[in-house]
Amino acid sequence: MDIAIIGVPYSQDRREVGMGRAPAALLAAGLPDRLAALGAEVVSVETVTIPDSGAPREERIGDLLAALGRAVAVARERGALPLVLGGDCLTALGVLAGLGRPEETGIAWLDAHGDFNTPETTLSGYLGGMPLACAVGRGLDELRARVGLTPIPERNVALLGPRDLDPLEEHALVHSQVMLVRPIDLVGGAVLDDAVTALGDLPQLYLHIDIDLINPEDAPGVDFAAPDGPRAADVAVLAGRLAGLGNLAALALTAVNPEKDDGRTVKAALTVIVGAVGGAAGRGA
Repeated sequence: MDIAIIGVPYSQDRREVGMGRAPAALLAAGLPDRLAALGAEVVSVETVTIPDSGAPREERIGDLLAALGRAVAVARERGALPLVLGGDCLTALGVLAGLGRPEETGIAWLDAHGDFNTPETTLSGYLGGMPLACAVGRGLDELRARVGLTPIPERNVALLGPRDLDPLEEHALVHSQVMLVRPIDLVGGAVLDDAVTALGDLPQLYLHIDIDLINPEDAPGVDFAAPDGPRAADVAVLAGRLAGLGNLAALALTAVNPEKDDGRTVKAALTVIVGAVGGAAGRGA
């Protein structure tokens, strides 16, 4: 398996700050060697950046994500699996734009949060809490257009493991067509099985992993910690199961903040990435 590692060293539009330091930290911790041990070949390592400017924040974010989309598309054209290292979860918009074929694309979104707010429902105004909603056509229309993303059908999306949802965000999710797998169902059972089956029936899958899904005992280095999450090893198994469906088109891991980490979060991130790539390569977690 050929892998193209694409780093996005930004927290929103700020470079090498907080979560923006994650790509360098993961690479320095030996990610390429861990992938090579699985038999995968890292064929390229690149960093997506934008020039410094005084442009409005959303304009800069849109330009960054559009550049990411182009990098993802090139990697796919070369037959490599794009492995995107964020940064915050807005990176998903660029990845999905790069994959194209929205009607044929499934999203497995692993996150302690819903990321399903819109400018009208958000309590904080934080753009990083809106990308999944934006991806399916809810809110941030100008940003989505700037990135070049056509909305993904809600029925193609599974949100797995959210345990920290704003009230209006939860209401929107429950009344959407998104497949919602609560934390209690992550360990197995019909709800998870049905979601996995539905995702496996689609031609291509984007696997999005926010590291804050993991219990803070294993991954304390995040900006928005939520208690009572699954352990890193369990998330690695789940990621491997999803990646092993045979239709994995791109993988992203986001939200590691090295400035708040003591080494455990980077270690957990490597464990999960190895689990996913191992599943895609048929070698398990």
